[in-house]
Amino acid sequence: MKPYMMSISEASKAIQNDKLTPLELLESLLDRIDSVESYIHAWVTIDKDRVIKEAKIASKQEALSSLHGIPIGVKDIYYTAGIRTSMGSPIFKDFIPDSDADIVKQIRAAGALVLGKTETTEFALHDPAPTTNPWNILHSPGGSSSGSAAAVATGMCPAAFGSQTGGSVIRPASYCGVVGFKPTYNLLSKANVYPLSWSLDHVGYMTRTVEDAFLLLRTLLMDNKEWSLRKRPPKIGVLSEYFKENANPMVWDSYEKAIMKISGKGADITEINLPKSFKYVHDVHRVIMSVETAAVHEDLFKDKKPQYGEYIRGYISSGLSVPATAYLRAQRLRSIIINEMKHLLKDCDCLVCPSTVDTAPRGLEWTGSPAFNAPWSLTGFPSITIPIGLAENKLPIGLQFIGEPYGEWNLLKVSGWCEEKIDFQKRPIDPVIPD
Repeated sequence: MKPYMMSISEASKAIQNDKLTPLELLESLLDRIDSVESYIHAWVTIDKDRVIKEAKIASKQEALSSLHGIPIGVKDIYYTAGIRTSMGSPIFKDFIPDSDADIVKQIRAAGALVLGKTETTEFALHDPAPTTNPWNILHSPGGSSSGSAAAVATGMCPAAFGSQTGGSVIRPASYCGVVGFKPTYNLLSKANVYPLSWSLDHVGYMTRTVEDAFLLLRTLLMDNKEWSLRKRPPKIGVLSEYFKENANPMVWDSYEKAIMKISGKGADITEINLPKSFKYVHDVHRVIMSVETAAVHEDLFKDKKPQYGEYIRGYISSGLSVPATAYLRAQRLRSIIINEMKHLLKDCDCLVCPSTVDTAPRGLEWTGSPAFNAPWSLTGFPSITIPIGLAENKLPIGLQFIGEPYGEWNLLKVSGWCEEKIDFQKRPIDPVIPD
């Protein structure tokens, strides 16, 4: 196996057993980037001289953790000291922070290498990045963490950080056929990550396997838990109703087949009815997000309005017009929704629903609907997507698991068990470039 194809777990074991050096791993990834980046456009900045120097140093050191010497991509809204951080906006095209985001500090302390900055939609909203989908470059990779998902899918890095306010980790991960993990709200530090909506923003990341998502979280939380496959089949609460009504038939068919497969392997499947408050989810999410986005940008927007993209310009303007009473009412409804959704998890290990409404949309103007992800951003519940197969159009489909707040370890074990039973192994080794 070529090093660029390795998961974090595989590369880490090879490094610790002196079968691979961090420099050899990095060189393989850089070669991979050279071969596919011109089609995928996943990266804003890669400082090759800096990261090669760091890899040489790491190759001479004892391994500090399972991330030692592992190159990781970082979404271009995370501050990186001495490395340009643009937020996907011309306003910040020359901005170079003098400090790292807390998350970047943590992975550096664990011995990981910051490979570069991955493309994001403008200010992590909807105005698209130039990134394409490696399964078919005429399709969107999703957003806002577009570059992170595409880079992991194509073997340009084994893991990459993103962020989610609506569906910006789970959706692109699903569209690109990789694992996407969004922990509980505020479990991971957002310090020096450019905000979009303070009470909805989540730090998250993409990996190739659930085990890798576990290893990354273990390092970030400085925990000593060991990965092992779950022995007892899980009890899973299956969501339909709203999700069945809104899913593309191809997505829903794949979803039902995946549920049947894990049920056949022993999973205890229970149908779960959504609470009455669920009908308010999207309206509440929209009000909170638009108001908080407007508050983040209010001062900058006054001076730089013409430099903002079309979508975010309208979004900020609409948020500025929302009455304070509407915002407070939305926050009150949010508390009701959270309490009622917690109740759904009392008798099962996790909930499950499709990761996306549809497969990756054709064209790069629209990054897809976050409708199946926004509920878990609003509630702050942890969620993870795993790839389960390809639709008729040969684009990936994901299965999304939702756990109780701060129940990450159990959620990872359940999704890892399902990942093994479903056993989807395909990756876009060669980006699909239609004639």
